[in-house]
Amino acid sequence: MSVSKASKPLRPGTYPRGEETRRRMIETALDMFALRGYEGASTRLLAESAGVNLPAIQYYFGSKEGLYDAVVDHIIQRISERTAPAAARVAAELAKDDVPRATLLALLYQMLDAFLALIVNDSEGHRLFLYRAEVEHATAMEPLQDAVRRSVVRPCVALIARLIDRPAEDDLTIARTLLILGQVMAFGHKGPQRDIGWGDRNEERLNVVRELVHEHTAAVLRAARRARR
Repeated sequence: MSVSKASKPLRPGTYPRGEETRRRMIETALDMFALRGYEGASTRLLAESAGVNLPAIQYYFGSKEGLYDAVVDHIIQRISERTAPAAARVAAELAKDDVPRATLLALLYQMLDAFLALIVNDSEGHRLFLYRAEVEHATAMEPLQDAVRRSVVRPCVALIARLIDRPAEDDLTIARTLLILGQVMAFGHKGPQRDIGWGDRNEERLNVVRELVHEHTAAVLRAARRARR
């Protein structure tokens, strides 16, 4: 039986291990998985969309599952790149015994600003991929959720614990942190963006949202401190 060109075993050297090709395949796969879901995005469609032959998926990623995992890793790296500098500053300051409240609050605002920028600047493909992953491929969400906890939630919990004089492991501390982060996440959806006129003056809108997030966060922290008295 003759073997078609597309199904022949890949010979060494057939594809150069170029980062550009690998990156293009990942970015294309992200959009395809977002649009069609894991099952709906066939390996043939993934290869054609990236402009490569079918065996390239196996060559670079081992399988479609490997390509999907590479997309997840790509998103995790993006989360880390956007939030790591602020998280590092938080860790450095919290290692000290006596940090002024104003410094803690400024660090919290920096974390929220970094998270807001990550949320609102995500492409539609990123957001749709995450929504689909949560429903169709839930195991993929575990490393993504771990990345958000590590890079965003835990630094914010640690700061808020200091700011409201409660233990970081306290349920109320964690709940208040999630509420504060939730107001940021709301603006990652198209509906709220449309409602506030997003699209015409994005930077201006982003500044307004940033100021409101700071204002509401300060109000939550004041209420929490009053409740401790």
